[in-house]
Amino acid sequence: MIRYEDATKRYGAGPPALDRLTLDVPAGETCVLVGPSGGGKTTALKMVNRLVEPTSGRVLIDGRDVASTDPVTLRRGIGYVIQQVGLFPHLDVAANVATVPRLLGWERRRIDARVDELLDLVGLEPATYRHRRPDELSGGQRQRVGVARALAADPPILLMDEPFGAVDPVTRARLQDEFLRLQRTLRRTVVLVTHDIDEALRLGDRLAVLATGGRLEQYGTPADVLARPATPFVAGFVGAGRTLRRLDLLAATDALAPSGPTPGARGPAVGPTATLADVMAALLTSDAAAVRVVDDGSARGIVTLDSIRAALRADGEP
Repeated sequence: MIRYEDATKRYGAGPPALDRLTLDVPAGETCVLVGPSGGGKTTALKMVNRLVEPTSGRVLIDGRDVASTDPVTLRRGIGYVIQQVGLFPHLDVAANVATVPRLLGWERRRIDARVDELLDLVGLEPATYRHRRPDELSGGQRQRVGVARALAADPPILLMDEPFGAVDPVTRARLQDEFLRLQRTLRRTVVLVTHDIDEALRLGDRLAVLATGGRLEQYGTPADVLARPATPFVAGFVGAGRTLRRLDLLAATDALAPSGPTPGARGPAVGPTATLADVMAALLTSDAAAVRVVDDGSARGIVTLDSIRAALRADGEP
């Protein structure tokens, strides 16, 4: 677990860049630091691996103050992914991914196996990509190599600073999907920085909404932040479309109509993992008054506009 205890950073005599940040990031979860420029997001991220030292307060990993750990030793145990990737241009993909294992003194055979394992994990065929140089890769491929390099020594913590901000929207969505797939498999403790609320809602188990001056305005699950903004700043940052965004966070099974499945019912159907956004799309593209939720051929129930409204109210919609 990562814990911030009144972590504050000042540069000179001016106002703080980060102001008394206090929160816990549970092991195996993704905490997204989100907010406008000047909110102290990257400052907070870099405190974890001591690229930035707090002026006051502290940051702990599993109960130990990071200030008590040698910075080089600390950083070798933490994966770090940045927006511009930062691959070594004179090294091929395999050598880039192997950077930290080499520094840790791993034997060659173990390194080679780890490189191939990670390239396969991030969706890059080892036989095709391990000997390519960074300038022979697309932006999305370079970002995947950056993630593989960050995971090379199997760190329990992964820090990601605007990791998908430098690629086009289609590639960005694919990389987000890849990150979610990896996190479901690996369950690392992740701190991720973004200014994009939609990305934050999609990737985070918890969101820390920071305002200018590094003030923590709200810390909670995406559903809580959308349904119950703690301050006017959070409500404004999330935006007027927050109800629509909540449809992506609620499952179709959260809004089953109380009448249950209708025998012999026809019309559009969705699976049990579908979101309410999927249900709304099915309703809007058909003449049906309800969408069936089907699991392995068996009807779980139906979702209607009324049951969607009820689910939103139950989840905190005023």
